Amino acid sequence: MKILFVCSANICRSALAEVILRKKLQEKGLTDIVVNSAGVDNYAGEPRDPKMVSLARQAGYGMGGVAQYITRQMADTADLIICMEYHHVVELQKWYLPYSKWSCIHRLNEICFGENTDLIDPSCGTEQMYMSVLERIEDGCSKLVDYLLKEKLLC
Repeated sequence: MKILFVCSANICRSALAEVILRKKLQEKGLTDIVVNSAGVDNYAGEPRDPKMVSLARQAGYGMGGVAQYITRQMADTADLIICMEYHHVVELQKWYLPYSKWSCIHRLNEICFGENTDLIDPSCGTEQMYMSVLERIEDGCSKLVDYLLKEKLLC
């Protein structure tokens, strides 16, 4: 199974979700699930958000590297695509995926918490905003792992 997290720039939210989910899957021995992340805006090669990198490190997650721009191949090969905001879902529907694949695209708050809301972008915000986003993604990834263990999220 391949899971792809998507946000705007891939410098904060989706990159964080990738490293958190990867670590949680590894801890549960789920090694056959591939996790990746990308952005719908082309910030390819830009460094990760330094505030989030620092907070992630303090929480035990190594979030380094640089942003990557989503490609059609990334979207086409993903079994589950988790977006941070509704407009990311729309961008994928418009540019990348056939209608038959739309059922594999969800928002994090929707799939993890049953909420019809976006996950805010903390960029340029307060440290508390960053911490709230980190905690929300961490809680969401824990729920994803539980669901995956029960095989409920296979598309």
